[in-house]
Amino acid sequence: MATKIFTGDMPELMENILNNLSNEIYSIYSCAFVNRHLCKMSIPILWQDPFSSKRRNPSFISQYFSFLGENEKLSLKNFGIDIEISKPLFDYAKFLKVLSLSNLGYKVKQWTDLKHFELDNSSKIHIINLLIKLFAENGATLHKLDLFFIDYEINLEIFYSLEQHEIFFSQLQNLYLNTTSRLNTECTATLLKTLAKNASKISSLQLENPYSESEPRLFHIDSIICIIKSQEQLKQVSLNGLDSTQLSDIITALESQKNSLQEVIIDNYKYNAKSELLKNYKNFVPVHISVYYQPDLLKKINCKVSNLEIADEEIDASTMVHILEKSGTFLQRLTLDPEDHILNENLLIEALKSFCPNIIYLNISGIEFSKQFIALIGTLPKLFFLKLCFYDDNIDDDDDEEMTMLVIQFAKVLPLTLQYLDLKDHASLGLVI
Repeated sequence: MATKIFTGDMPELMENILNNLSNEIYSIYSCAFVNRHLCKMSIPILWQDPFSSKRRNPSFISQYFSFLGENEKLSLKNFGIDIEISKPLFDYAKFLKVLSLSNLGYKVKQWTDLKHFELDNSSKIHIINLLIKLFAENGATLHKLDLFFIDYEINLEIFYSLEQHEIFFSQLQNLYLNTTSRLNTECTATLLKTLAKNASKISSLQLENPYSESEPRLFHIDSIICIIKSQEQLKQVSLNGLDSTQLSDIITALESQKNSLQEVIIDNYKYNAKSELLKNYKNFVPVHISVYYQPDLLKKINCKVSNLEIADEEIDASTMVHILEKSGTFLQRLTLDPEDHILNENLLIEALKSFCPNIIYLNISGIEFSKQFIALIGTLPKLFFLKLCFYDDNIDDDDDEEMTMLVIQFAKVLPLTLQYLDLKDHASLGLVI
């Protein structure tokens, strides 16, 4: 580090230090007052994600209004908002990197309350729309975009503005889409078209269709497929609550990203008995599956799974042996969480011993504290997280000697890699040892 300082790399080092302090708002704020150079480095960091901090006073929103055009300022005056602020030294709107529409809406509400503006909902929506337009027109380049909002609707005019300012999405790396967001058909089509055209650097994509009987609003599947296929380095995709058709089409599109994709997370999959998706899935990347226990669904899975989470009142291990065999060394994380206990647990233990030596995370409830289970732990040399809630029907509560022997055997087989250990008894939720 000293060599870099004396060879003229001090600004680069200071920028790295300040970026590592990005969550320490007050520390960065203090650095801005040290000297001119630190000020130029600190201000962009302070304003790259201003809407996410719960501790940040919403009064900062007033600073953005100094960059509005006369027509926009006049529209605010019509709502009773008349704020005259001299133009600051920095173009704060240009520094925005992270935009969560729900956080933006919340901060605007806080700001109007702070300023004691008596505004109706349409007035607040107008402010939100003006700010989004301002960010795009002032040259902001987003790195993270969260499109989840249910309390307001963005005007179509804003999406046309985003379409014209290509740089706004050009560096986007993280994108979250949720179907409950309030967008009409034309707005949705324009937004997804713009993303497919201008956002090619997305590495993390989350698509969520939460449990609702209402018609999905944001899922234009053809446009989402275009977004997926237009990416250069898509690494992680999370699919939550999709139905069979949506999931099948998206998984097919993901084959175009097999050279960069590292993980597919399938959560709360809405199973359709006609779907052969997970049976015919081409395993070009490990899959993370999180579902409530559905025997018919588990029988369909014919792909290598890296992370398997199953929860329900009761789990029968016989329905998942083939998953463990197929996954083999790919399986690294396993969570089984029945409310009662696991049926046919010996089949589970034998399958894990035979096929899955690379498990590093094991979280199981409702299993017996037995010699067979202890032997299993001895075959997992890479285990670093172990959480167990035992169901001990076969051990007499008064047989302390037998329990002591089991605990000693268990302690002897624990791998040296273990960093976290949590043992509980299913009945009392007290510590076993």
